[in-house]
Amino acid sequence: MPVEGGSKKATKGRGRFLILGCSVALLTFSQSFTGIILTDLIVYRTCLISLGTNHTYDCSMAHTNDSSIKERLLEAEAEPLASMIVMVKTLIESILSAVLSLFLGPWSDRGGRKPLLLGGLTGFTLMFGLLSLLCSWDVSPWYLIIPSIPGYILGGSGTVILAAMCYISDTTAEKDRTMLMAWLQASIFGGVVLGVFGGPIIFQNCGYTTVFSIGAMCCASALLIIYFTIPESAKGATEKSQMHGLFEIALLKKLATSIIVKRYGFHRPVVWLVMFIFTTCAMIIAAETSIGFLFVKARLGWDVAQYSYVSGVGLLLNITALFGVSLLGHSAGSADTLLAVVGLTSGLIGSIVKAFATKAWHMYFSVSIAMFGGIVAPVMRSILSKSVPAEDIGTVLSLAGLLEVMSPLAGAPLFTLIFSNYLPPIYPTPVFLLSTSLFALLIVCTVYTEVLIRRFRKLVYIAAPQKE
Repeated sequence: MPVEGGSKKATKGRGRFLILGCSVALLTFSQSFTGIILTDLIVYRTCLISLGTNHTYDCSMAHTNDSSIKERLLEAEAEPLASMIVMVKTLIESILSAVLSLFLGPWSDRGGRKPLLLGGLTGFTLMFGLLSLLCSWDVSPWYLIIPSIPGYILGGSGTVILAAMCYISDTTAEKDRTMLMAWLQASIFGGVVLGVFGGPIIFQNCGYTTVFSIGAMCCASALLIIYFTIPESAKGATEKSQMHGLFEIALLKKLATSIIVKRYGFHRPVVWLVMFIFTTCAMIIAAETSIGFLFVKARLGWDVAQYSYVSGVGLLLNITALFGVSLLGHSAGSADTLLAVVGLTSGLIGSIVKAFATKAWHMYFSVSIAMFGGIVAPVMRSILSKSVPAEDIGTVLSLAGLLEVMSPLAGAPLFTLIFSNYLPPIYPTPVFLLSTSLFALLIVCTVYTEVLIRRFRKLVYIAAPQKE
């Protein structure tokens, strides 16, 4: 059962969380800082392979803002192969993350959280280090996929974030958990915002090698910080337990029994409902993002820069809302489900505004009104951590992370199909009305979740039966 813990334990958890949040922000900063630049490097190297080294100057100019029509045509010629390379890279990273999350989450309940943090950060340090070397040589763009293997075979960013959430659950009292989950989400968004705006500036002035080297140094710094300042939080984790049993079938059985097996005192309906809310909300956000640029281009005639700017404003507002709502909820003692309803209602109104958007300021109004949508994910994770036994927290949160990663596979094709068949200027745009309907359904589910939580509040947890 999740333990409330004394004030001393809670204070230590909050203090160490500040260090943990900064480390996670360094990781997400490195990813967003290098992400667009790596895609640009793949296009550049593909251009050289397709056209030959005698077009080096033309290929170099093709990714600048002031490139000529000739260079842009060369870039367009190289993009089909480049998109194939990017797709293969994404598939490798997604498959490795999905498979490993099935084992690492349950294993961390026994082996500990710290190995996941250190493993993920080590992998990204190696990945960015290899990229900084590869971009110094004229190699095939296919070789740029290789660094993703050490980067994600040790867990990837999803594993680091999972371990951070489990650490919060292990070291803090339940009353503080929602606030700290929200702050972790804000740290993630903060790193992304700084990376998105900072990466292109450093690249234009210093080049590829400097960009990837900075990414490697940030991850290495986060690795050292975690190693020396963050203690292990999982009870019973020992060096012996960490050295074996990573890919045991028993871990998959633990994953199933943790959410399926009926046992007295386990909030199984709450867990299932929260999983549904969490996954569907993630699906809506990912699906709307996948068609976001296409929508504003068709409806408003925007270019990439205009869309990037409004996206950046939306992220900054999300960070502000996460800090504000988490502090308000902590000080006022608001229920987690009430905060979730606020976030879902915010997303619902934002989708309505997009459905009827006809002017540029409508999009800014939409991201402003939807600024509280980012609170839903950390609140749902907090409810999950309070609804399962302490020995199952890593297992359940890893399953939630897996569903979050896989949700775009269902949402993106559906939203793209509806959008492509009902393109603007149809008024309103039906694809965002679908989002509105789904948000309304999730609000009803959240209210019912609160009813179930009140009903099960006095029950006591009993651990899931596991075979030795």
